[in-house]
Amino acid sequence: MSGDEDGYGVAELTALHRAAQESVTNACRHARASQVTVVVRLAGGAARLEVTDNGRGFAPEAAAAGFGLLGMRERVHLVAGSVDVESSPGAGTRVTVTVPRGTTAKSSVDGSPRWTGRR
Repeated sequence: MSGDEDGYGVAELTALHRAAQESVTNACRHARASQVTVVVRLAGGAARLEVTDNGRGFAPEAAAAGFGLLGMRERVHLVAGSVDVESSPGAGTRVTVTVPRGTTAKSSVDGSPRWTGRR
């Protein structure tokens, strides 16, 4: 993780947190990945979450049946963000979530979720 949470509201940070949770859960439960990498960058005008795994992969256009990715997209779109899923059978998956800073702007001092780990 790198960057500063200042300028991100509860909704933006929660959208990132839930997207990370869903992506890691999918990598473990469905992709049977042996390695998952999570990178969060809070910089400039937007936050960027990237979750990459070495699992089985899938055809994203055929994954409409699950509610996990749908829920992730809906939550991220509520804060004017975007979700990009890159995958193909046998090639692992990369989920990239971008959330603009300040769409629900409140300082993280107001009780919003805080990322933990190295900065």
